[in-house]
Amino acid sequence: MSHPGKITRLPTSALGQLLGSQEAPPPKSEYKLDQWQMERNDAPLFRYIYRAHRPLRHLEFGTWQGFGACLCLEESPAKVWTINLPDGETKPDGSWAYSQPFAPGDRTLEGTEIKVFGTNETGPIVYHRTDSRGFIGRLYRERGLAHRVYQIYCDSRDWDITSYPPDFFDSALIDGGHQTDIVVSDTRKVLAVLRPGGLILWHDYCPHREIRERFESVQGVTAGIQTLLPELATQLKTLVWIDPSWILLGIKK
Repeated sequence: MSHPGKITRLPTSALGQLLGSQEAPPPKSEYKLDQWQMERNDAPLFRYIYRAHRPLRHLEFGTWQGFGACLCLEESPAKVWTINLPDGETKPDGSWAYSQPFAPGDRTLEGTEIKVFGTNETGPIVYHRTDSRGFIGRLYRERGLAHRVYQIYCDSRDWDITSYPPDFFDSALIDGGHQTDIVVSDTRKVLAVLRPGGLILWHDYCPHREIRERFESVQGVTAGIQTLLPELATQLKTLVWIDPSWILLGIKK
């Protein structure tokens, strides 16, 4: 279905055949790729993939609030190891990568950083950082799934994999730092601890030039994959872009 040294386009309708599932894949989304959202458009595909693959041990780079971890936890029996910077991701200009304004009824989670960005007619405009401290993994905790999660707090480039056997994980999702060097580092670490036949998934990948030019995250992930293609050719038996999606899927030899 795919050449290991080349990224192949896989229509959504063919995903079941690739994964050996008798369940029909989610229908093709009618949204354009420049209107794509993880929660709305890619989440059904991730759920389907996890149901079909049934991992027992899953690795995830980039916890954020735990939405991605919940997709795996809710659709498979897996325990999840997930990595996030304890203080959140900061852009080169010093601004927060992920934040949202306080809404009526919001509460400050323990240790969460907040800032005031100006005022309006009702008073100060207060934002909380949504990928640090108390916000990290809050969704899997709120859904009662924390007992199946091993939360790791560190820069993924510093994460020590030497205590994990080379075939420890059944699947992995790379959706943390989107800079090229981080994507390369995270991918190499996954390949070192993923079992043969295991799935490696990258989010924020899209081959269309107009999407790469518009979305910085896609640009970094796509550049990282291009850098890694010679290595991936030796370690993967399948490498496909699910069309339409922002998901790249590989199967280890």
